[in-house]
Amino acid sequence: MHAVPDRTVSRRALLAAVAAVALIATLLAAAPARAGLYTGELIFGPHGGLRTIGNLDITSDGTGAIVYTVDEGGGPQVYVSRLVDGAWSGPERVDAGLPGGSSNPHVSTSPGGRVVVSYANGGNIYAASRAPGAGGWTVQAVWGSGGASEPWVDLGVNGKAYLVFAAPGAGGHDVRIAYSKNSAPFELLGAPLDANPAADAGAGDGRPRVGSAASGAAIVAWGESGTVVARRVVGLRPSVAHANAADGFTLEGLPPVGFDQPEVAVQDDDAFAGVTTRAHFDVNGSRTTRAVYHRFRGSRFEWRAVPDAAPFGSGRSSSGARMSNTGVGQGLVIATDDVTNLTTAIPMKADLAPTAPVQVDSLAASTAPTFPVTGTATPLKMMVAWQYTGPDGATDVRGRFYNGREFEAEQVLSRPELGPTAAGRGISAAGDDDGDIAVAWIQDVPGQGPAIVSAVIDQPPTRLRARAQRVAWERTATPTLAWTPARESWGVSYKVVVDGVEVVTTPRSSFRLRTPVADGLHSWSVTAVDRRGQTLTAPAGTFRVDTVAPTARARLTGAKRPGSSLRLTLRPSDPPPPVAAGAAPAKTSGVASVIVDWGDRSRRERVKRGARHAYARAGRYTIRITVADKAGNKAVVRQVVKIAAPRRGGRGDARARAADAAAARLARTVGARAAVSAAGAAAVR
Repeated sequence: MHAVPDRTVSRRALLAAVAAVALIATLLAAAPARAGLYTGELIFGPHGGLRTIGNLDITSDGTGAIVYTVDEGGGPQVYVSRLVDGAWSGPERVDAGLPGGSSNPHVSTSPGGRVVVSYANGGNIYAASRAPGAGGWTVQAVWGSGGASEPWVDLGVNGKAYLVFAAPGAGGHDVRIAYSKNSAPFELLGAPLDANPAADAGAGDGRPRVGSAASGAAIVAWGESGTVVARRVVGLRPSVAHANAADGFTLEGLPPVGFDQPEVAVQDDDAFAGVTTRAHFDVNGSRTTRAVYHRFRGSRFEWRAVPDAAPFGSGRSSSGARMSNTGVGQGLVIATDDVTNLTTAIPMKADLAPTAPVQVDSLAASTAPTFPVTGTATPLKMMVAWQYTGPDGATDVRGRFYNGREFEAEQVLSRPELGPTAAGRGISAAGDDDGDIAVAWIQDVPGQGPAIVSAVIDQPPTRLRARAQRVAWERTATPTLAWTPARESWGVSYKVVVDGVEVVTTPRSSFRLRTPVADGLHSWSVTAVDRRGQTLTAPAGTFRVDTVAPTARARLTGAKRPGSSLRLTLRPSDPPPPVAAGAAPAKTSGVASVIVDWGDRSRRERVKRGARHAYARAGRYTIRITVADKAGNKAVVRQVVKIAAPRRGGRGDARARAADAAAARLARTVGARAAVSAAGAAAVR
């Protein structure tokens, strides 16, 4: 590994590195459930006309697409299969109506299901787009003047897409770029991106590559004048600066004599990106190539790292530099030894400190080129896949999972009954933010023809929890149960069990019981099930049901005449519903409140066991006693009271009037105390 002398670290870069390390530590401590490996899934075919795989792309939310070519007569046509809820759609042609064959297809996706495909046909460049929820594809001719080739599109998570290609120019070829925002048509930048307009740029092994960052900016890299040039672009505004891969770089004391085959990997922050190249050196008169990773910061190359294990003294070369990374920079950079066919990788644990190369092939060296690829899902979930060729010429696809600390055991990803693998015609890998990773390649199915086959590392559902009921007691026998949606990008359903009996399987995150349950305490649980049968059961929850209204017995005593104090005695209760003989009664919620309305427009009273009241006038009054339990059930008990008018005349009348006056004074006293009590209660409230 070689680094240029300038290793100055900005404060923003240092904070990003510290945050990345903290994120990895948090994820390591989480200890999620083990993912399942599922092999032998057919995406397309077998079909005798299948030619090549362009690439596979999966975005953060698990949606994705794979693009490939199929020759059905008249040349290769471009087809796409989309990944929706973890399942692959049928083939969808995106170059219908164009003459002859198409080439160089490349697909990119963004969250929500937007897909963009770039390809060349007849020297023109096309972009086929499918918006989320759309019923078909929209095809646009981005370049229609002929002579163009090598298109490459990248769609950022924010919906901004960049498409680069090589077109005829002053020096032979120019690198051109087009831009699209939020499913709008691509708009072509009027001027080439070339550092030197008179040079030949973007042709052959110098084909252009672009990465669209979450911020909306893009990093473009291409070959020009024997080196690789990188340039930042924001929309249709390119930076004035060009970065040259050769500037300040030597390896083992030797300067490179050329660069080509650039690849670009961007991060969420467009200030940082990675560019890999193949570097050419003159070693004692012999041409040698080495894979090189270039750290791109701002508008210049900051430092370099070599992912191979082929020093000049070994007499070997390396090539096939590939990389994939997360939005915060963690990822893998791989290279292949051109003599031993062994693949090595640099795990990028933080932006500032690449580690030493690690050999990926752990069982045996392949006897032929391996076409390795890498796919990164999260900082703790990455994979390298490659084709192994044995001494007998038999081929299979293998892979090793990287868990953020080390590579796990090598595994065979292909199924032998599907025939020999043909990764030279296409192999690709990608992952999502949940940690799911898919690898796709071509395999020749005996007697049927080639097919696109995949192996998937599918993470089980996570983060499932039963939501607490919004009330302590339900007053319906068919309450609604709810839970937090599980984190699962590739389709999930939920199995709900109440009191040990499964009641429903639903894709929703709530369910109202259809069959009434008895009053009392109940337990329930919910299990998330993904499309491959992996499960996660949340801790059990409980709910209580009380559907029976409370009641009260009332007794009114005292002289029923104006001004006379009457006493109301109450016995409220919240009885359980009837049960079978010998069965234990259900526990009920209990009485919550008793409110008395005396029927004479006086203030209603909240009471417990009783109350006193005096009516000022004779008449017929209906006392309404409202009893509520803690579940919200209510009952009203009514009692009619008749207040008789006082008698008039004679000594008895005088005594009656005196008694009435005393009762009136008592009523005023009781009323005043009640008013004071009510005012105090209002103050407390």
